[in-house]
Amino acid sequence: MAATIRKRTTGKLDKFGNPVISYQVRWREPVRDEFGAPTGTFKQTSETFPTERKAKAHLRKVEDQLESAAGVDPSSQKAKANRPLGKYAKQYLESLAGTIDDSTIAGYENIYRTHIASVFGSKPVASMTTADVTAFRAQLLAPHHRRSFVTRGKPQPKPHPSTRVVTRSPATVKQIVGTLKRILDTAQDDQAIQSNPVVSGRRRTTKRRATGETPFSHHPLTANQVASVADWIANTKGNQVYALAVLFAAHTGVRAAELQGLQVQDLTLSDISGTVGAIRVARTAKRETGRWTYGTPKSDASTNRTVPLAPWLADELRDYLTTVHPFAGRHLHAPLFPGRLSRSSFDWAHPVVADNLYDNYLQPATKALGLGAVRFHDLRHTFATMNLSAGEHYMQVSKWLGHSSFVLTLTTYADYIREDVLAVPKVGRGTVTPATDNVVTMQRTAT
Repeated sequence: MAATIRKRTTGKLDKFGNPVISYQVRWREPVRDEFGAPTGTFKQTSETFPTERKAKAHLRKVEDQLESAAGVDPSSQKAKANRPLGKYAKQYLESLAGTIDDSTIAGYENIYRTHIASVFGSKPVASMTTADVTAFRAQLLAPHHRRSFVTRGKPQPKPHPSTRVVTRSPATVKQIVGTLKRILDTAQDDQAIQSNPVVSGRRRTTKRRATGETPFSHHPLTANQVASVADWIANTKGNQVYALAVLFAAHTGVRAAELQGLQVQDLTLSDISGTVGAIRVARTAKRETGRWTYGTPKSDASTNRTVPLAPWLADELRDYLTTVHPFAGRHLHAPLFPGRLSRSSFDWAHPVVADNLYDNYLQPATKALGLGAVRFHDLRHTFATMNLSAGEHYMQVSKWLGHSSFVLTLTTYADYIREDVLAVPKVGRGTVTPATDNVVTMQRTAT
């Protein structure tokens, strides 16, 4: 099965009228069955090169592969190397089925189609280099023209030509490059490439901001500000139900999709006023293309977690279920907070849409009260900061938030963990035990 080089004279002529010489590398490799096992027979394979140097380099590569125990035939290796990235992107996305939520897979597919496919989709994976990835990352970080799209259900007005240039956030670029890396990991696992060009061995960072730009920071509210927002929604907008929904989100720390997935059965309330309640976070709900899809929370730590409800909040929820919610006592699977059919009526069969709650109630309330730009996710930060500032242990807050690790809670909310509250040590000084004298005095007696 040793490879050989055959010198051939082609029918072409160079610029001096001399016949063009080519060099053909020839070798025999085993024929394999449908399971990839050798059948005992061999097939003749060849590849032609314009120079003897390139032919000899390929010959050494072929012989190394034939002698190795990897079982990869040179011809199949070449076929894999020439396979476009789009093939491995499809293979990667298909491999995720059943391991993560369908919505997450759809998000990865959207990232690939939007940012990666046009640049690398038809490019052979073996031809991609670290320099290509570096240029791609730089292109993502560079200012670009804003694309026309719809966000939060509201069409964005066409920007003025002078303000159409925008810059992607470092987090967005990191997510795009991370998706590309995982696709190339699939190609590397298939032995199409020797190493992943995204991993160059040099540490890189995309943490930067434009000159004069204020760094991003969370915007948590205080308990008084949350109460003012809820009061504005209840009285100015005339919506007591959504005022309670905002109050509930700020004092439980649930994510938007978790709020949409809550049902009446998830509440645990006592019949006695002034007692603590609880909410169980077991599912998420997302509306995609006009239909609702249900899944599990973001991490294992988020699934089936229980968050306590303050007595005053438990009392308001009990009154809400008793006097307002039409299905509280009949259908335990009914949404805890309803969607909207119109400006004047609720859709009790479908859950509240967090985007609608934000656009039409929370955002107008914070602007009217002069609280600045508050995102819906800031209600979750509000819950964390209020409890940490009140002296609650960060590990307990981390469990209520459903964080995947305590380190995430420490990293995000380190500034809100109180250091002025000193815990009383539970270890006493100890009692003194007198030393025992082990020496026995011996007295001589007269005989």
